Amino acid sequence: MRFAISIPQFVSDGEFDPACFRAYMARAEALGFESAWTLEQTLGTMPFMSPLQTLSYAAACTERIRLGCVVFVTPLHSPVHLAKDLSTLDQLSRGRIEIGVGTGGRHRMFSAFQVDPTSLVARFRRRNLR
Repeated sequence: MRFAISIPQFVSDGEFDPACFRAYMARAEALGFESAWTLEQTLGTMPFMSPLQTLSYAAACTERIRLGCVVFVTPLHSPVHLAKDLSTLDQLSRGRIEIGVGTGGRHRMFSAFQVDPTSLVARFRRRNLR
C-alpha cells in the first residue's frame, strides 16, 4: 500500500512559516510517505498558496518524496506555460513530480479568468490531448 500526505498551503493568519514547512516536509519524508500533494485553489475565502511555487519549495526541502498537484485546472492555464513550468520543476526536483489535470467545476472561478464554463470540455480536450 502507498501512502501520501497533503502539503500545507493554507496560511490562516497570512504568515508563511518556512521553518515549520521544512519540518513538516522532513517529517513526512522520514515517516516514509511516498508522495505529498498540493491542490489548485485560485479563488475563495481562504488564502491558499500557489501549487507550483509550493511544490518548488517542497522540492528544495526534500530529497526522495514524490511531489504533485492533485488537479491543475487546465482551462485556467496556457498549456505551453504550464508544461514548461512543470517540466522545469521536474528537472529541479530530479524527476519527482506527479500531476493531475481536470476541467475544474466552480463557475465563479472561470469568470474571473474570462473562461466560458460551457467550453470546458472542448478546452480540456484541445489543451491536453494533442
